[in-house]
Amino acid sequence: MEEKLIEADLFRQSKVSYLRYEKWRNGDLMQTELQRFAIRWYGVEEFRLILQSIGFTDVVVSADYQYGTMPKRYDQTFTFEAVK
Repeated sequence: MEEKLIEADLFRQSKVSYLRYEKWRNGDLMQTELQRFAIRWYGVEEFRLILQSIGFTDVVVSADYQYGTMPKRYDQTFTFEAVK
């Protein structure tokens, strides 16, 4: 897989890339596919506030699957749990 960045907007926290997939068989290229891949990211507190603003309650953020332990580093897994 190969990724080519097309657009990045740090202000809007978004980016658009094209992902290229190649299918090879016995050393021969059989097929190529391009996929547009748009992504948007949010900060932990920002996402918690979004959940609350659309009606979720009892929002709990956990790091590395340790219930209620707030994330402290970018490389942790963040889990959001909420009730609606």
